[in-house]
Amino acid sequence: MNIDWNSTLVMTAYLAITLSVASYYGGKNTDSSEDFSVGGRKFGIVILFFTMLATAVGAASVVGYTGWYYIRGLSQIWFVIGISVSYLIYLFYLAPKISDFGFEHNASTVGDWLEYRYDRITKNISSVLLIIAYLAITAFQYMAMAEIFTQVTNISYNYSLIITAAIVIIYTSIGGLWSIAATDVLQGAMTIIGLLVLTPIIISKAGGISQILAEVPDQHLQLFGHVDPVGALSFTLVFMLGIISWPDIWQRCYSAESKQSLKRSLGLFVVASIIITGGLVLFIGLGAKVLYPGYSSPEKILPFMIMKQMPNLLGSIFLAALVAVIMGTADSTLLISAVMFEKDIFSQIKPDASDATKLKVNRYATIIGGVIVLILAITAPSMFSIWVWSADITGATLAVPILLGMAWQRPSHYAALTSIITGFGGWAIARAGWIDWKPILLGSLLSLLGYLAATLLTTKETPTKQEQLN
Repeated sequence: MNIDWNSTLVMTAYLAITLSVASYYGGKNTDSSEDFSVGGRKFGIVILFFTMLATAVGAASVVGYTGWYYIRGLSQIWFVIGISVSYLIYLFYLAPKISDFGFEHNASTVGDWLEYRYDRITKNISSVLLIIAYLAITAFQYMAMAEIFTQVTNISYNYSLIITAAIVIIYTSIGGLWSIAATDVLQGAMTIIGLLVLTPIIISKAGGISQILAEVPDQHLQLFGHVDPVGALSFTLVFMLGIISWPDIWQRCYSAESKQSLKRSLGLFVVASIIITGGLVLFIGLGAKVLYPGYSSPEKILPFMIMKQMPNLLGSIFLAALVAVIMGTADSTLLISAVMFEKDIFSQIKPDASDATKLKVNRYATIIGGVIVLILAITAPSMFSIWVWSADITGATLAVPILLGMAWQRPSHYAALTSIITGFGGWAIARAGWIDWKPILLGSLLSLLGYLAATLLTTKETPTKQEQLN
């Protein structure tokens, strides 16, 4: 068995430190369910910035995008545009409203707002959709970490998945968001430093920027080289709409100590995200195309390239940083599913449960959810399809009720339910191939039309909590 002992030892040391810090810091600061789910609403600019960066710049943004830039070149930038627009919508529109709502109503999930704005049925349907989506997204992170473990240690892929699951489940279940925040500062810093150092090394190994631009296929340097305008619009909408309802961003908005801290940290995060996904990772992917033009598994190209181009202590540190990047997303997405289960489902079954009971349920849900994710990861066919399907479904069903519901008081719960049902129906029809449309395009269009039609054709019969309080 050919084991890279340098990388194995460095990675083991890093994971041991991460597990220790997260367990200690999380356990120390988590005394209530609110501490577990939203950090007691005490996060300042620095923690917010790094925890958003570590969560968002995970397996998709680093491992996934390297492979996708390798395959599509600049055509992949349409995903980045969609993601960036979504973050700007948060910065200037959604985030301040979410923060205010969290403080005023002790909210911690997307479902809390949906129930307040529409009704409990809308909340329940949305929560189930989001829990399923986030278990799938967590599986994506497990798979990416396991690929790295397998390449470094030659341990079988399934055993690597089990190791990955155990690490993430243990420290996330102990301290919730505080455990994650304790490690996200380190993981976020390692992400930035690692990519800033790795990018010029790969560019140099590939012969410099001019050599890269000369050797990559011409299609890789065209915005529509590997995609037509309809496909580009679909790429943009998948994450522009999908991220609108993603509860990890909502959770960060709820956890901010103030609206001012939230907006400043979000502004820094948007800039960092664009630089990383639209700049650094782009050149790493194009450099990989020059160095290994016929590589058969693009989703695995980044860890392979690090091991080949830097087979020493520096390469080992970079692999540990890569694991840190992915872990920063895996823990957050797993926690989200557990928090939504406790707040949006369990609390309806046991509304009088004590806070201590809620905290236990959060921890048990994290463990059970982590095991479910492990099963998904073992049986999943592709990392890429998991991520895109999750964004596709949430964007097609929930973006319209959230975006319009924040600003327009007339639509009732009928409009929200119609929007979700028609959006999902359109997505499913296109995904099945019954209509030659991109799923996100048909789904989001029908979601919008359903919302508007239901608003015009119905009147409110039952006041929402928002109307009752007003």
